[in-house]
Amino acid sequence: MARLGVITNPRSQKNKGGLDRFAKVLAEAPETRHVVLGAITEIPEILADFARQEIDVVAVAGGDGTVQAVLTELFGTRPYEKPPRLAVVPRGMTNMIAADVGLRRRGLTRLLQTRDAGELDRATVERRILRLENARDRKPQYGMFFGGAAIYRAILACRNQVHPYQIKADAAAAVTLAGLLGGWLLRGGRRSAEAEAKNGAAVFSGDRIEAAFDNLPPQDLFSLVVLATTLDRLILGSRPFWNGSQGHLRFTSIAYPPERILRYAWRLLYGREDRSLPDSSYMSRKAGRVSLTMNCPFTLDGELLEPEAEKPVILTAADQARFLRI
Repeated sequence: MARLGVITNPRSQKNKGGLDRFAKVLAEAPETRHVVLGAITEIPEILADFARQEIDVVAVAGGDGTVQAVLTELFGTRPYEKPPRLAVVPRGMTNMIAADVGLRRRGLTRLLQTRDAGELDRATVERRILRLENARDRKPQYGMFFGGAAIYRAILACRNQVHPYQIKADAAAAVTLAGLLGGWLLRGGRRSAEAEAKNGAAVFSGDRIEAAFDNLPPQDLFSLVVLATTLDRLILGSRPFWNGSQGHLRFTSIAYPPERILRYAWRLLYGREDRSLPDSSYMSRKAGRVSLTMNCPFTLDGELLEPEAEKPVILTAADQARFLRI
């Protein structure tokens, strides 16, 4: 029987109401170790201890930021000779990683049942892990979703305007983005953003970014949104990437101002491989390495970061993780 180690972040949104039921399920499970985090900084010691005990399934009961911290330790410091299987229990506010490669309803109970039946192999999916270099005051970080420009600003707005009302994660994202986009359009689009920028309040504005893909010459972008991911789908099941070619990173840029964004919104988020979008506003491709020279802050799995001065942000995806999707 596989040995299970569970890391619970009590400060993740859905854990704040208490862990009694969660702990009860685990207390009755053999070959299981449960650790409640006192601080994120405890993760390296916990994973090193799990590796010594030969725990081969690590469950993370928290949000995307907790998962990102675990991935950074597993693939940065590498306490395991071979990384363990990962089970992502959606206990945060957004849970984008869990929506793609995590546990579903009654996931922890079903994980234990699947383990006890010796059927973990059938529930295992593999994903590449994004490696990010040159975040200010950080060692290389590992995660699954990078977002810059308006994505960073929308996260701040979502946390300030929507999360305090405890709206469900996907609904929170939808409410925030729909409200911001609707207000931006009603107030005159670019003219509204320029007026708001003078007050430091604009979410929908452009950022200048120099992007280089693999060994190709760099491109100058003026972007409303940039994103890179190794996930198959994002919030609300969207897939805003197309033009699949070589490479493990999916990269998309939306120019500012975007051409007829309401007309193309559904096609942008849920279209097929050939989306027939205007190249002047919408660009998507795959790559093995992405270099972004920029001044704007960005996010990695919900963690808010800034670029190192005079260094490009480097994204690669050489490592691969095994997730349990049940």
